[in-house]
Amino acid sequence: MASDSNLKNNQFRVVLPVIFTFGASLVFFQGNAHADDTNVTANTAVTTTQTSDNQQSSNYQNANVALMTAQAVQTHAAEQTANTDPNKGAVDISAENAQNVANAPAVDTQPNVSTNQISNTQADPENGTASTTVSGAGNINTNGLSARNVQFLESIHQGAVDGWKQFGVLPSLTGAQAIIESGWGQSALTTQGHNLFGIKGSYNGQSVTMPTYEYYGGRYVQINDAFRAYPSNYESIVDHGRFLKENSRYSNLIGQKDYQTVTRLIRQDGYATDPQYTNTLNRVIRQYNLTAWDQEAFNDNINTGHIDNVSVQGDNLKVEGWHATNNYDQSMHHFIILLDGNTKQELYRQEVPGTYRQDVQNVYPNAKISGWGGFSLTVPNSANFAGKAIQVVSRYTKNTNGEPNGGDDLWFNSVNLNTNAGYLDNFNIDAATNTLNISGWHATDQSAGKDHHFIILYDATKNRELGRYEVNSAIRNDVAKVYNVYNAGKSGFNLQVNISPALIGDNIQVISRYSNAANGEGNYVDYWFAPKTFNANQSYLDKVEISDNQVHVSGWQAADASVKQQNHFVILYDATTHREIARKQVSNVSRPDVQRAYPNIANAGKSGFDVTFDFNRAAYAGHQLQVISRYSDANNGEGNRTDAWFTPTTVPSNNQGFLDSFVVKNGEVTVTGWQATDQSYNQKNHFVILYDATTHREIARQQVTNLDRPDVQKAYPSIYNSAKSGFKAAFKLDSSLIGHEIQVVSRYSDANNGEGNRTDFWFNAIKLPQNLY
Repeated sequence: MASDSNLKNNQFRVVLPVIFTFGASLVFFQGNAHADDTNVTANTAVTTTQTSDNQQSSNYQNANVALMTAQAVQTHAAEQTANTDPNKGAVDISAENAQNVANAPAVDTQPNVSTNQISNTQADPENGTASTTVSGAGNINTNGLSARNVQFLESIHQGAVDGWKQFGVLPSLTGAQAIIESGWGQSALTTQGHNLFGIKGSYNGQSVTMPTYEYYGGRYVQINDAFRAYPSNYESIVDHGRFLKENSRYSNLIGQKDYQTVTRLIRQDGYATDPQYTNTLNRVIRQYNLTAWDQEAFNDNINTGHIDNVSVQGDNLKVEGWHATNNYDQSMHHFIILLDGNTKQELYRQEVPGTYRQDVQNVYPNAKISGWGGFSLTVPNSANFAGKAIQVVSRYTKNTNGEPNGGDDLWFNSVNLNTNAGYLDNFNIDAATNTLNISGWHATDQSAGKDHHFIILYDATKNRELGRYEVNSAIRNDVAKVYNVYNAGKSGFNLQVNISPALIGDNIQVISRYSNAANGEGNYVDYWFAPKTFNANQSYLDKVEISDNQVHVSGWQAADASVKQQNHFVILYDATTHREIARKQVSNVSRPDVQRAYPNIANAGKSGFDVTFDFNRAAYAGHQLQVISRYSDANNGEGNRTDAWFTPTTVPSNNQGFLDSFVVKNGEVTVTGWQATDQSYNQKNHFVILYDATTHREIARQQVTNLDRPDVQKAYPSIYNSAKSGFKAAFKLDSSLIGHEIQVVSRYSDANNGEGNRTDFWFNAIKLPQNLY
């Protein structure tokens, strides 16, 4: 066997920088903050947003999501006449842009949005043999499988093949067991412990207890048992081969190349208690042609490798991996070549020194070069490769210029370097500064060579640009830790925009753009963040005080719509008769407590109202009085408006009465007394009713004229009719009523017959004497 110990260390560089990206998803969680202010109670009011056509909406959106379109949508710079320089403070939306958007019709289209697009960093060999890469399902049958199940097969491919080379366990057996035991990687045991094969016990002291079924006495019985827990699926696959190799009872299947023999032996050796286990394994192996993995493992013509890492680290591209082959001698040089994966144009080549890989040596101990076939390449990054599909070629050759001459090439699949990711940390109104505050980050490989970073405000409802502002990209070390992207470390942005009516009510979208042109056009890459509608509407009624001739109300309504609906009205509404009583335009009152509780609503700091109405309490006694706070764009309070309807309050009503006398004489009864009630304002017909409480029927009724009662007025000065509340009535009595309990009822009614809406006062019953004369 030829030794690879004398690999040459001479190398040369051709500096043609390349961009690679290898990264995991960066996730920030942004929740709703809950204000705790003892002076503010919110969301107790009935609120509604209402426009002039009586449509109502409640579509406040506070989700911060990043979605994606297939291609960027171009926006066009609008001429700005106000401050557009973030270095000079909060920027403005120009009056011209605001007017253009206001005049534009709404467009019924879905907003353009972007999702985090992460580069594919799996680079399998295209032309290798004895592949041990972690992805790629090989030549097995994947017809009819879901993408998730194909990905599962790709994830176990390497372990299955390596299990044969390290432990002599047949790959088709490993694959079939992984499929069956893990339920295609979806079992609770797999998701919680990365245990693909249901091996019991513990792994490095780690285990997970799970319910399982065992076959005893001719039936399945559920038990709880401890299963090995692994840090990843790979450790589970490796441990599976080791488990079979180290347990002597499975020695008869080690090195066996016939899958039917192996599946019979593993059931026979007691691996599983299911009597159909062998048949199930065989069916899975045949259905998915898992014997293709067996043939791959048996192949001794080794030319394989793997890309372990392709990432942008700072200003450099890092490429790491290994290449093992039998077609090698000590005179050869090892080159890494970078190609455009689409055009196959060579972009970069460099001779690399060997980096020893003991793990590769263990798997391919008989290859002419394996352990010293490791490589690590650092390439300066450049815009020349941004967004391209890069193909890595590993070459062993006798030529010092890297051209083919003996040895083997290993062509890895292309890697797309087109990461485009972003997140909005803040997209909220700040009531304290009266600005819309925008902050976040946008990391993309394609920002290389695009030195102008713009934040564009876009009205997605009208499909109109509101303004664009060039910003200085900010340091974001947190993004760089997660995303290996060209500009990740300096991908942040911050912008303050003075509040404008153009920002309210429509779907407002933030676009982050990197451009090579000073006006933001030219060659650019965009990230469209999810739109948000600023239409928050919160309110509370602090006080309703009703007196005989006034109503005093105070509270607050904080509404984003107040920016464009600047006329604030408070309305008194009779919810009983569904009629408006009165309205007053008010000047807003400072409410710092509301601003503390709702710092992201435009007018929260000056949202209060305090107003007194002239009011006839008697006229509305017993009615439901409702207070409405309204912002309107019309001077009369109509037009486009945003309302807060508060919970109705019952107008107090007093109803007092007394029976002065009940005199029976000459076959009739004469009654005198008084009833003072506020409802008599609207119920002007006064009746006195004689009622038989023994038989529960009315005897007679008589409409009366109210009598002066200055004594009652002195006692109840606040009751509407107390000064003229007296009554006197006489009723004939029938002898059949002797001994019955008789009640007198005083009634005010809005009907001439004493029915309709009415207010009664029932006096205590009096028993009629035996003698009515």
